[in-house]
Amino acid sequence: MSQPHTQLSVFLRQGEWLLDEAAFAVGGQHYSPTQCRRAATVLDELAAALRQHADLLPSGELPTGEPTTGELPTGEPPTEPPPDDRDDEPDG
Repeated sequence: MSQPHTQLSVFLRQGEWLLDEAAFAVGGQHYSPTQCRRAATVLDELAAALRQHADLLPSGELPTGEPTTGELPTGEPPTEPPPDDRDDEPDG
């Protein structure tokens, strides 16, 4: 990966971690108004970085190949795994 791509990838991961922590804290009512505003600012900066990155890419869509992570070719969400065949009681 080139340097700008690497920096954006790191920024995206940091955004992912921020959202993960925020979701947990907000769900437990432990996220202050200041934390909400800071997270919103970081997400605004991340959105701007993504827009800038998009502007630097060649025009048109990238060639399609394998589906991206979490996405099926049909665009539908993944189905649930089959139920577990194990009994709740130990063998004996």
